[in-house]
Amino acid sequence: MRTLLTGGVVLTGPAWVPSVADVLVEDGCVVEVGRLEGAERLDAARVSLEGRLVMPGLVNAHTHSHTLPARGASRTWTLEDSLLNGGWMSGARSEELAELCALLAATEMIASGATGAFDLMAQAGGPDLAGLAAAVRGYARAGLRVVLAPMVADRSVHEAVPAIGGCCGVPTGGVRAETVVARCREFAAQSFPPLVAPAVAPTILAHCTPELVAGLLALADEHDLRVHTHLAESKPQALSGAARFGRSITSELARQGVLGPRLTAAHAIWLSAEDRGLLGATGSVAVAVPGSNLRLGSGTADTRALLEAGVTLAVGTDGANSADALDVLDAARLTALMSRTSTRPASSWLTVEEVLTAATAGGAAACGWDDVGRIAPGYAADLAVLDLGARAFLPPNDLANQVLTAARAADVTDVMVAGRWVYRDRGFPGLDVAAAEERFRELCAAWHDQAAPARAAAARDVDRAAPALAALRAEPWPDERLLP
Repeated sequence: MRTLLTGGVVLTGPAWVPSVADVLVEDGCVVEVGRLEGAERLDAARVSLEGRLVMPGLVNAHTHSHTLPARGASRTWTLEDSLLNGGWMSGARSEELAELCALLAATEMIASGATGAFDLMAQAGGPDLAGLAAAVRGYARAGLRVVLAPMVADRSVHEAVPAIGGCCGVPTGGVRAETVVARCREFAAQSFPPLVAPAVAPTILAHCTPELVAGLLALADEHDLRVHTHLAESKPQALSGAARFGRSITSELARQGVLGPRLTAAHAIWLSAEDRGLLGATGSVAVAVPGSNLRLGSGTADTRALLEAGVTLAVGTDGANSADALDVLDAARLTALMSRTSTRPASSWLTVEEVLTAATAGGAAACGWDDVGRIAPGYAADLAVLDLGARAFLPPNDLANQVLTAARAADVTDVMVAGRWVYRDRGFPGLDVAAAEERFRELCAAWHDQAAPARAAAARDVDRAAPALAALRAEPWPDERLLP
């Protein structure tokens, strides 16, 4: 099937210069872009996009669909507080709720202009194949392009950050590394819908034994999978990791063989120049997650230094417990703005082109997609369409700049994934989203009742650990990423 998109203003990398152009789509891919000669004679369904801006779909390179029921649950959590609450947030749930979490996360991202995502899904007790299969169904129903990874560990945060264990004690009876790897192998060996692919995700290096990391890397080799981890997200994590390993977390990732072109590392805040050099030299991808970093008070990633070190940069929202909105367009805007919070001259701020590339082609690299992130022949027809009549583009002085500085999710009118409209005239064809939202509310109410005891216990641990964690946040760091 061929579709001809006519009359839109096309904005795409690497130059990001807008131009009125037609886009011919066939079998899910872009075939031709430009003012097509004899377009009126083409055997193709014609769709007029006059008055619309057409750009590559955004890619959310770091999110967690399982946290959707925990949106707004906290006002003042740090990362460590969030990890202490991780047990109930990833607690047992029905397959129906897991599917709705993925479906509603997908529709929220799509409505912000996203065509793809990398989802790390945590499940208390280790990977649950039925719950993962339910999430796959949810994403397939929405039509989002997704890499889905069970987010795993075999050490608790109490072990990984000794300051927490010293205050709260260390839980016993965790899942063994070989069990986690076996379940991940079962997941990876399954068949998946065309737009969904598996990956592995050792959540945080200090939370994983070397045996677990080695097993996951072997699995990634076996099935050619992406590897996704959280890297040096907070100062307590960075300090505790350095104390455990006797070197920086990034250096330990290198020692264990994790760094490389298949690695996606989220946050990447508390790094040295040497750490950034290692990421760049190995072809690793770093994901800027500014909304979550601000929400949890984790610090500010030095995105300019990452790019200068040769690191491919992507953009992510994080989960609904720390984003709290899965608005990928807003995450791109914050990525641009947060690069301006240093004493560097304005000439060194991230450029519009760098941020748009990070939010599209960079996110595609984070997910392992080499044919996503541009509007060009041979690339997937993953497109976001915005209303040029919106106030964000009034007047249209610099469209690329205005996408980042002024546009909002409400300005997105249509989204195409692999040549199929998954969002049309601000609605979801074939999906009763209102009914899904109503059912989600019902299931969340029961789920929160079930989680109440574990949530209360986590709150007590948060209170006990607060003084020790505050002291860690005040410890000196050579390249301070928090304001004094």
